Amino acid sequence: MFNLVYKSVANSLSPAQIDEILVESRNFNGKHDITGCLIYHDGFFIQYLEGNVYVVSTLFEKIRVDARHYEVILLSKGSIYTREFDTWNMAYLSNNLPNEAFQYIKLMVNPEFEIPNMSVVPNPTSKRFWLAAKLLLNKIGHENFNKER
Repeated sequence: MFNLVYKSVANSLSPAQIDEILVESRNFNGKHDITGCLIYHDGFFIQYLEGNVYVVSTLFEKIRVDARHYEVILLSKGSIYTREFDTWNMAYLSNNLPNEAFQYIKLMVNPEFEIPNMSVVPNPTSKRFWLAAKLLLNKIGHENFNKER
């Protein structure tokens, strides 16, 4: 099993365009046994992908050239023993979710921080960060999460 984390800057996307990205991602990921989480905050994306190394790496190369965002920066990649988001083809968190716990996630993706050299821990390259995202998703529940986006 393999995981990959990247960040990027969105190209002024509307909520409908983000919904389109989620539908495309969930469909593709479901067909290719990829799971993960997408976070969108203040024009920035951070995404965690997990699955087969070849499939995830090939997908990332397509993501890199997608015109809906730019400054795509690989933050981390590597082997993992188990999936973190095994029940989500593509989980989604954004500042649109009415949940106080999202304040923690917002702090970690704040563009004022340089993520690769962040002194704040955990950051999007750490397992603790994604565990916090997963706990937030579990708290919200699959039903609410699917309704939000």
